[in-house]
Amino acid sequence: MLNKKNYSSKYLFSIKNKVCLITGSEGGMGKEVVKLLKFNGAKVIKLDRYAIKTKQQNYYKVDYTHKKDFISFSKEIKKKFKKIDCIINFAGVSDSKNFEKNFQVNIFGIFYLIKNIFKLISKKGCSIINITSLNSELGFKNNPGYNSSKGALKLLTKSMAVDFAKFNIRVNNIGPGFIKTPMTKKSFNSKIKKNKRVARMIFKKYGHPSDLFGIILYLISDSSSYVTGQDFYIDGGFLSKGI
Repeated sequence: MLNKKNYSSKYLFSIKNKVCLITGSEGGMGKEVVKLLKFNGAKVIKLDRYAIKTKQQNYYKVDYTHKKDFISFSKEIKKKFKKIDCIINFAGVSDSKNFEKNFQVNIFGIFYLIKNIFKLISKKGCSIINITSLNSELGFKNNPGYNSSKGALKLLTKSMAVDFAKFNIRVNNIGPGFIKTPMTKKSFNSKIKKNKRVARMIFKKYGHPSDLFGIILYLISDSSSYVTGQDFYIDGGFLSKGI
């Protein structure tokens, strides 16, 4: 039987008091999503590879290429939190000169993180959101390591969705298109590159991290309780446009 809360956007997409772990929290998209979650009442755990000068609450430095860092992190986090309601995996690397590093960070890092904190996410269920890319669908030139690692992440997500369903864990992908952040500013300011990219988009413009906010709130909230193993591309119609 449905009640008034089932029809209210206030409750449909509520993430209040949910404990959310954000990897790559210091990156362009990660920082904006941290602000989004805090604004909407979530408790945020931040994870990144950078040593920050000012002490921040619930910030942890983890090198995704070192297994031991995940073990140390899991011991620390289990002391402070009894559960984790959501994981958003923004952490990633694109290294055209080091094929293996792309897999170490983009695949093995996510696998070892989830493996080491599985008890925290399997107690009451969890929403895992992996950040893939247009590169998981298309063979962009000169970066086979990144392309193939993101393709592998897409299938890892679907595999986890199947295996983790019995623990009430949902696993989905968000594939951002060309999203403008301080980190991508140099590349995105190139008129030649922009013209090539925009030519294939239905919406003739770059995206902003805020374009991901709606789908992120949806996937964290209980409104997506029947959604798992899916791919959501926020790309201005890049993948949908024909020749």
